[in-house]
Amino acid sequence: MRSTYRSLIPAHLRFLVTVHVILLAIFSAFRYITLVYNRPSYFFQADRSLRIWDAFKIGFGFDVTVASYALLVPYLLLTVAFIYPMLQQRLYRFVRNWCTAVVLISLIICATDVPYFNFFNSRLTASAINWKNNVQVVKYLSTEFKYYPFVFMALVCIWSTGRLMRALWKRNWSGGMEYTSGSRWLATSLASLLLLIGLWGGATPQVPNMKKATFSNDGFINQLTLNPVHTWFDSYWEFDLQFLGRDTAIQQVRESLKITDQYPSPVARKHDWGNKKSNKPNVVLVLLESMSWDRTGLSGNPANLTPYFDSLARNSVLFNNFYSNGIHTNAGIYSSLYSLPIRMMEHPMNNGRSEFANFSGLPVTLQNLGYSTTFFCTHPKTFDNLDIFLEKNGFQYVSDQSDYPKAKIANSWGVGDESLYELALHRMDSLAEAPDHKPFFTTLLSITTHPPFSLPAFTAFKPESIDPIEQTYQYADWSIRNFMTMAASKPWYNNTIFAFVGDHGVNLQANYKFDVPLSYNHVPLVIHAPGIFLKPQQRDQLGNQTDIFPTIMGLIGRDYVQNTLGYDLFREKRPYSMFSQDHKLGVIDQQFLYIARKSGLESLVDYRSGSGEDISHLYPDRMKKMRNFACSQLQVAQYMIDKKLTDPVD
Repeated sequence: MRSTYRSLIPAHLRFLVTVHVILLAIFSAFRYITLVYNRPSYFFQADRSLRIWDAFKIGFGFDVTVASYALLVPYLLLTVAFIYPMLQQRLYRFVRNWCTAVVLISLIICATDVPYFNFFNSRLTASAINWKNNVQVVKYLSTEFKYYPFVFMALVCIWSTGRLMRALWKRNWSGGMEYTSGSRWLATSLASLLLLIGLWGGATPQVPNMKKATFSNDGFINQLTLNPVHTWFDSYWEFDLQFLGRDTAIQQVRESLKITDQYPSPVARKHDWGNKKSNKPNVVLVLLESMSWDRTGLSGNPANLTPYFDSLARNSVLFNNFYSNGIHTNAGIYSSLYSLPIRMMEHPMNNGRSEFANFSGLPVTLQNLGYSTTFFCTHPKTFDNLDIFLEKNGFQYVSDQSDYPKAKIANSWGVGDESLYELALHRMDSLAEAPDHKPFFTTLLSITTHPPFSLPAFTAFKPESIDPIEQTYQYADWSIRNFMTMAASKPWYNNTIFAFVGDHGVNLQANYKFDVPLSYNHVPLVIHAPGIFLKPQQRDQLGNQTDIFPTIMGLIGRDYVQNTLGYDLFREKRPYSMFSQDHKLGVIDQQFLYIARKSGLESLVDYRSGSGEDISHLYPDRMKKMRNFACSQLQVAQYMIDKKLTDPVD
């Protein structure tokens, strides 16, 4: 029986089929692990369990295609060596190494995809390594003991995979058979036909069609179909939006912002307040790590994680329909400070293009108005290219982990929030008491609500919750309370504008029936200005982080030229908010959410009703307007960067 099997299927095909089956087993196993890790309750819900089976069937088709593409090169090489027999030891060694690498890479990507999906609501993409050229993430991974078992497992997998490939090769090549020329061609023809079916579905060349993945109203089930190896490599290709012509895009942006001024930059316009104000208020911008609207009591969250922040918001100016431009901290820094939207799956401060441009925005404009400008972060400032980008664009000093004693270091991400606020207050006191009496602009980036969700060992804070994540939010709220209590005792307090905003939100996909959880971008913006606002306000208009710059400048009331895409939320009306979730673009108004996916699939949902049903066929004109708004904004922003038109304008 074994000799018959060997006579019918040549050694190289037996080897490749075995590797192909191993890849399919890896993909299917990790799809199951992703399901169990993220949605174990779905097994007990009859309607969803049926759709899970459909997701696995669609996903298996994707897996076959990915595995077939991965083994295409070794198949072609071994086929040539099979038809024209010769001793090809180097070729065979190359094929073994290739297959070993394919299995290892697939294992690593699939294993990484499970926690990545849980955090980002996205199958693994190249954005996972957008921290290139710095070592902070490596340090974080290497110093967290909870990851050591996974590192050990990875090393075992690397060792065992190499041995497995050698064993498979030896087993399939032992006792080789002789084949006639005709049998060689027949075996090759049949194998090629099977490979074509795996690659192309037996028709025309194609890659996995991710449009097929969206077959239900459940965003998690749709994403369960995807193969993370494919999404990883596919993410190296740009997000293909239906861009307008350049002139059309510029015209739409100018009309939306009501721009009539003529500058080299298409969005530059002068704001002339007549310099009526004699003083210049200080400005403190606090970027709160992962501060989703859904985490706060403002949303009705019963966990009472942020009681002080909720009270501060209700006694200040609260923008309750406000959205971050992205889901990564680098996007929150970039859009909040420099008032430009981000492209999907791009690191705005380290992407090879915008990192070399000069930008307008809060730090540059305020520095030109005579402000001292300081940025505070808790980790090394080299992370995310912060030092180079920020110091080139308006910040006179970037404070980082090196400014704290070692005893204050809380974890691999540096110091805790309370240490950050203490140092910032000390610095602001020094600036306020300096002989030149310059007003100050200070930006603080908090960290404790970022994984690994650990509290500083030395803190006096006593959490009420036993959940580590909830504890960090309670700690963040406690730190804000201490910060504002101390600030209120300072002589410069009444002449200061405090702005608190989430740098981005968190993935709470289970709360939504569509695949774009708004909790990831819906963040609070709170403006507390005791010398300006005597009564609290709750404002319902749409807002983006790009609006922070012109909104604060409007409160300061000094003449300046705005060269950004932001709206002054006290004086202008934003028609839509827009945001990136890496491989998805969202555009939102007061009722509808437009979603454009990297796969090319578009949909429109009525998020106010909580429905995940695609109703784009009922509102084609509205969907077109929302798409055109976002595309024109992104297109003009990129045009300005490419043509070096983002510089401050006099």
